[in-house]
Amino acid sequence: MIPSTRATITAVAAAVIAVTGYLGTRYLAFGVLACILATAVGYPYMTRVTRPRVTSAIIIGGGVLALVAVVLGRNAPYLRYMTVAVAAVTVAALAAEVFFPTGRGRAVTYVAATASGGAIVAAGAAWVAVARTNGAEDLVVCGGAALAVAAIASVLTTRPTVNTVGALTLGTLTGGAMGYFFPALPWYAGLAIGLVCAVAAVLIQELYRREPRPRGWWTGIAAGVTPVLVAGALVYIAGRLLLG
Repeated sequence: MIPSTRATITAVAAAVIAVTGYLGTRYLAFGVLACILATAVGYPYMTRVTRPRVTSAIIIGGGVLALVAVVLGRNAPYLRYMTVAVAAVTVAALAAEVFFPTGRGRAVTYVAATASGGAIVAAGAAWVAVARTNGAEDLVVCGGAALAVAAIASVLTTRPTVNTVGALTLGTLTGGAMGYFFPALPWYAGLAIGLVCAVAAVLIQELYRREPRPRGWWTGIAAGVTPVLVAGALVYIAGRLLLG
């Protein structure tokens, strides 16, 4: 899958987060769930593990558990409930290696890949935690819009440096512009969220640029959706620091 297609997938996933976040927490939860499922199917092939179906099942279980924990959490900060899912995924990855051994010399790689995939999808639940936090609801739309713009800007030209500068600039400006559409969102908070999302898109795009191109649609989809899930945790942290 070529970089422009992968960036388009990132932009579409980010737009799904922004639109469903604007519609409400319930719709956002379904949008995040769709991103989790898409990532879980392709992530094992992207990391080239030897037991892809087992890894997909563990990642889906961890992502759903994190999402349900955040949705049903009673008291803020809601993201604290996600830690249970991360711990469960780590234990499940270790148990899977015991009951479904991958062979000599690959145990550490398999456990690390599976646990990291679970952590990535669990981070996506942070979008819902942001939406449930009083005064931070608009950050979901702001972050999703900035991430979508930065993803497209990161592949506009054939020059990586130009793409990086453009993505960081346009992503930050998009976040700042959201401050004018949402009166409850300070302009500096919009700029900060836009910059955070742009950095996430650029860094992961750069990592993918140094790896072989993913083969297969599901592998490419997982590669494109991963930045959106990771950005959820970054937006949540930035929102807590900026808005309390």
